Amino acid sequence: MASGETRLTMLGHYQVAELLGAGGMGEVYLAHSPSGRAVAVKVIREDLAAKPGFRERFAREVQAARQVSGAFTAPVLDADTDGPTPWMATQYVDGPTLADVVNDRGPLPADEVWRLASGLCEALRDIHRAGLVHRDLKPGNILLAEDGPRVIDFGISRVVDATALTESGQILGTPLFMAPEQFRTPRDTGPAADVFALGSVLVYAATGHGPFDADTPYAIAWNAVHEDPNLTGLPDSLRPVVEPCLHKDPAERPDPESLLTLLSSRRERRTQRATAREAELTRVRRTRLRRGALALGALACAAGLVGVWMWWPDADGGGGKPLATATTPSPTPTPVRMPGWKPWTTQLPWKNDRPSGDMPSCHYEFPALWCTGTDTHVARVDARTGKVVWHKTDPEGRYASGISVTSLGVFVTAFTNVQGGNSLTIRRFDTESGKPEGERTLTGVDDCRLDQETLLCVRQGKVTALHALDLQREWTSTTRWDEFAPGTLPESDTGRVYVVRKDGKGRDEEIGELSRGSGDALWSRTLPRGAHVVGVSGDDVYLSSPQTDPTVALLRLDRRTGATKSVALSGSEWLLGMAGGTAFTQRKGGVVSAYDMSAMKLLWSTTTLQKDLSAPTVDGDRVHFTALDGTVIGLDRGTGGVLWQQRPPAYKTTAAPEVPPASRGARYATHPVVLGDIVISPAPGERIRSFLAPATSTGTKPPAKGTPAR
Repeated sequence: MASGETRLTMLGHYQVAELLGAGGMGEVYLAHSPSGRAVAVKVIREDLAAKPGFRERFAREVQAARQVSGAFTAPVLDADTDGPTPWMATQYVDGPTLADVVNDRGPLPADEVWRLASGLCEALRDIHRAGLVHRDLKPGNILLAEDGPRVIDFGISRVVDATALTESGQILGTPLFMAPEQFRTPRDTGPAADVFALGSVLVYAATGHGPFDADTPYAIAWNAVHEDPNLTGLPDSLRPVVEPCLHKDPAERPDPESLLTLLSSRRERRTQRATAREAELTRVRRTRLRRGALALGALACAAGLVGVWMWWPDADGGGGKPLATATTPSPTPTPVRMPGWKPWTTQLPWKNDRPSGDMPSCHYEFPALWCTGTDTHVARVDARTGKVVWHKTDPEGRYASGISVTSLGVFVTAFTNVQGGNSLTIRRFDTESGKPEGERTLTGVDDCRLDQETLLCVRQGKVTALHALDLQREWTSTTRWDEFAPGTLPESDTGRVYVVRKDGKGRDEEIGELSRGSGDALWSRTLPRGAHVVGVSGDDVYLSSPQTDPTVALLRLDRRTGATKSVALSGSEWLLGMAGGTAFTQRKGGVVSAYDMSAMKLLWSTTTLQKDLSAPTVDGDRVHFTALDGTVIGLDRGTGGVLWQQRPPAYKTTAAPEVPPASRGARYATHPVVLGDIVISPAPGERIRSFLAPATSTGTKPPAKGTPAR
């Protein structure tokens, strides 16, 4: 039957329009619901429907696909597995398969593969969270829509730990993209096999060939089980993602969540997220341009290299103190050598006769550093040279509470404490020139966080999402919440909005999660009395006790069951921040400790001789802190051994007068930015410096004995 021709007219309530394609199990048709909605309907071939086991297999595919709901999978809308012609209707995705694109156009550019990897990781994460293994991830099962890839065809998926329908010795899958264990012991195939397939798919997308190509399926199987992958033509920027996926041992492969951390944190991610919302914004933007209402600089820059870094104001609405959050850890990166980079020191502009003694706050978001300080509302700084490309001051001298770099420009927020509640001003600047492109003010807010082009605000006990461009409301929660929980950002890229409800005495009482798209409550859990939320990761809520510093215990709450485990600290300690399931604390004497929040035990303690350290920045095997005087400390992430310490340069520079001793001490330390082996750190006097992490250790310390969980 030729493509487009159809032998069917109706399937359930769906009017069949045309044949889209055919595969081993059946055919896929384009059809329309009674309301006119386009759907894709998969139909089992009549000869197979009569065979024992095939209806069971198809019913299992429908059941599996129903359990998966995510932005990068095609949801099931309807199905009939018992009728004369079994079928399943899913959302229609208007786009070619990855196989078709590579066959027609050739390999994809590295940036497109990076974006593809992010979407596929999110899809696999959702599939695995549903307790499923896809087992046949391949280019033909990946549709490329305008707003990202879609994983389809759960025909041979299985429930993890369930009895397999696979007969002994029967191999299901596509050899070019199968993991070694699928050839050796098909019945034992687990989620790691999908990760192996992901690595193979990315190699194919970037090079046009698979990592284990051969002339016959048997030769392919031999290569997958015994030989090293052929990565010829794979861009170097993709190797840190692909190579871990292709380990022969399933236990050595990362899970999709870890891969998402790597993909969202490494500096090579240069393409903006293409979501349905972004597509709509583009359409609105073009319409407004045609009408001459707005002049927007649409830039092809990345939307969030390391997530969205936030700075929050003090309670009085004055100069803000950075929120103690940590960068997300990533596997040991390939050493970074920016073209044209050399060590540098620079200073943000100041308004008075001398710069303040405070440290600026910076984060890297391609293609530059974005910094804020006491006298600088926002500045774009060249990460290679330290040159301040442009800077802006706030008319009221406010410290920036949030910065987000998107294709629409740079959004910067600042709070003003007014009678009846805070007001929030959001300003937008052109990314390249710094030209102001708009300003709006929102009144009566208690707390706001900037997530890409969306403002999430607590107003009168309800959470409201507004678009940052025009403050149009997207949704408002139906239940009362008082503030956002630490961990809401940068995890909001994955649809997470965590909120906290407080009791009459201002203590954390309940935590919940809201849908990023609608504001609906997804779950909530009462907190142990006196505990304070310090982070959220997956099903785990991390808590400290008591709610006020210093902390004497850390707790992990399973939000599904309500069960808690705790670990007593070595003494009264101050929580510096969370990173990748590890809590970092400090106590008197400059002693820094790391606690594993999964095992609930002390990993190590080490003496740094520094007090009031910043939040940690974790990169590969190192964890970094900044001290109040601007000294940067590099510790071994596994043992806590001191690798090196770098003191800041002298205060006096050619660009500024010497800072008087009375103002040399910063009020707080801000975290360094780490790009592989390049460290960019703040220093008092509104200064920033960039240096190469020393290759030699200045000292080591063995790990301390762990403290068991209670």
